[in-house]
Amino acid sequence: MNVEELDRLLFELTDLEIKLKDKDLTDDMIRSRILSRSAPSQPMTITHPPNYHYTLEGDVLRLNVTGDVFSISRHTRFVKMVKHTHNLFEMNYVYSGTFYQEIQGERFELKEGDLIILNKNVEHSIDKVGENDILINFLAKNEFFDSSFIYKIVGDNILGKTIAGIITNASKEKNFLLFHTANNGQIKQTIQSLLCESFGSTNANREIMKAYMTILFSRLLESDRYEMFLNKGVRRSNIPVIDLLAYINNNYLNTTLEQTAKHFGYSAEHLGRIVKNVTGSTFSSLVQEQKFKHAALQLKLTEQTVEEISKEIGYNNLTFFYRKFHSLYGVTPKEYRRLVKQDEANPLLGLS
Repeated sequence: MNVEELDRLLFELTDLEIKLKDKDLTDDMIRSRILSRSAPSQPMTITHPPNYHYTLEGDVLRLNVTGDVFSISRHTRFVKMVKHTHNLFEMNYVYSGTFYQEIQGERFELKEGDLIILNKNVEHSIDKVGENDILINFLAKNEFFDSSFIYKIVGDNILGKTIAGIITNASKEKNFLLFHTANNGQIKQTIQSLLCESFGSTNANREIMKAYMTILFSRLLESDRYEMFLNKGVRRSNIPVIDLLAYINNNYLNTTLEQTAKHFGYSAEHLGRIVKNVTGSTFSSLVQEQKFKHAALQLKLTEQTVEEISKEIGYNNLTFFYRKFHSLYGVTPKEYRRLVKQDEANPLLGLS
């Protein structure tokens, strides 16, 4: 399937959409119809969905997926998607048009190129949309994000680790990310390639799809046009988490929790809670991790003594430095330096 064929498929009305075009269903009618549908048939998608079932918790639908670990579908037009949650990761991409989505009680206007990553249990709904409004839904269970996938995305970047924590539900909070990618042709091209692979065959190659997803997330991490939202219950705060983590990444050698809190206008206690809720780590743990990565880099690139490097990252207790370095890297600082030099002398050994 090429891009032209993909566009024809995405914009073509399904039989269900033709029936819905002139109807105005209430929320109760929509919930009733969704609950009455049984797996595996799901006329609200254009791909074969995984096995799933909806349950009703209060007035909120909950989608429970028990089958495939990864599924892509196109959102059904001319009908509202009432408030619901998932037991898995979800990503929405606005392929065309405009969507109004309510997430954790906050209303968002999403335009072409906007992409939302939702953690588990985030309550959201989508208003009824028109014929030229195309939204792509990506659903994935935790098994999809294996260690190899996460490693390729995350690297040694704090921001990457935070995003990985959200997509794998490691933060355990109702978090979501909003990316604005309208001016990023590479991201759109990657998504189109992924959709062509997914919709172009009844036996789409899962490894190719995972490769495209890896590229997509790598491109998203390069973007500077995104927002992170930290949610607790119905209370929502738009917190500059991206700026906060970037600040830690740039100032870890000298900053403290109190200094960082003062910089952003928060109390130290409040800032510490933000960092813990978003990343799953304490402020001191994040800073310490960055310090020891710095130490490892200095061992690799400079001739400084171990003692000098230990003091440079703020540890005058050399015994503690040795013990902590060994727990992180499995070797002593001197052994690490020796192995790195050995690797550089003979790269075929594969040491790093």
